[in-house]
Amino acid sequence: MGCISPRRVYHEIKKFENEKYSNDSTYWLIFELLWRDFFRFMFKKHGNRYFLQSGIRNAAPIYFAGEEKRFESWKNASTPNRLINAFMKELKTTGYLSNRGRQIVASYLIHDLKVNWTWGAWYFEEYLVDYSPASNWGNWAYLAGVGNDPKEIRIFNPEIQARKFDPQNSYSDFWNNLV
Repeated sequence: MGCISPRRVYHEIKKFENEKYSNDSTYWLIFELLWRDFFRFMFKKHGNRYFLQSGIRNAAPIYFAGEEKRFESWKNASTPNRLINAFMKELKTTGYLSNRGRQIVASYLIHDLKVNWTWGAWYFEEYLVDYSPASNWGNWAYLAGVGNDPKEIRIFNPEIQARKFDPQNSYSDFWNNLV
């Protein structure tokens, strides 16, 4: 199948760090493996509650008028935001999106467009080639404020994210002009 276990990835990273050096990239790879395992354990504990709009915190569902139209603009990459549109085009074209991209588009759907977060989770389930139920639904619930984190809700301002991660608009230009 060509699959590599997370355990092997972890040990190869540690081997690389011991033989060569550690850096931000090796740190973040291990960090993401830990998040993966964390969400798997939380799914074992909470089960199907992760699939509810109220999440594992049993938060009151919030419904917004007109969210269907806003959801369509998000998934069709026709929002007013160039970075969001670029991310959505990459996802639809390749089936992949970086973790940062996933967080930014999820936050935008939830907090800027005011759309039911479960719609985004279902959409990712349909398109991501590396889809994992625990990681996908756990991250969406986390960003919606109905997951595990007791801290305040995570909101990623797409304008700040664009200035930080795409200051020359090269990523946005590539995906918005390609597709």
